[in-house]
Amino acid sequence: MIQVKDILEKDPGRFYSVSKTQAVTEAIQQMSGREVSALVVMDPDTESVEGIFTERDLVRCHLLFPDRAMDDIPVEDVMVTKLIVAEPSDTVDDAMAMMIQAKIRHLPVVRDKKIVSLLALEDLVKSHVGALTRELHYLKDYISDLQDAAHD
Repeated sequence: MIQVKDILEKDPGRFYSVSKTQAVTEAIQQMSGREVSALVVMDPDTESVEGIFTERDLVRCHLLFPDRAMDDIPVEDVMVTKLIVAEPSDTVDDAMAMMIQAKIRHLPVVRDKKIVSLLALEDLVKSHVGALTRELHYLKDYISDLQDAAHD
């Protein structure tokens, strides 16, 4: 079974952070500039994780504060504070199951109580599909070898 650590070995990943006091506009600009769809919300003084801000939170921002400018809304007003996390030893299947059950698309990976990466559902699906493709090729080769042996 493929584990989360296997994905991190191929691509250590990275994550970008934002402070909860920053305006939503700043978070959106950072997400756009870095071409990411989520930011980890961290306390800049203690470097502790306080939550996550995603594209979905931007939508929630429009719904909760339709008459306020994004410059006037701090990230803390719309971020998610209850994080679901994975550990490097978790299997990709388990990580995907957690994300599907919680209806989330971003999963922080934690080692020694610190976030080491932020995986998107897309990362896990790519890894899973890659493993299935390799297994399919192996099975095709095996069947072909069996057919060749039967003809001999």
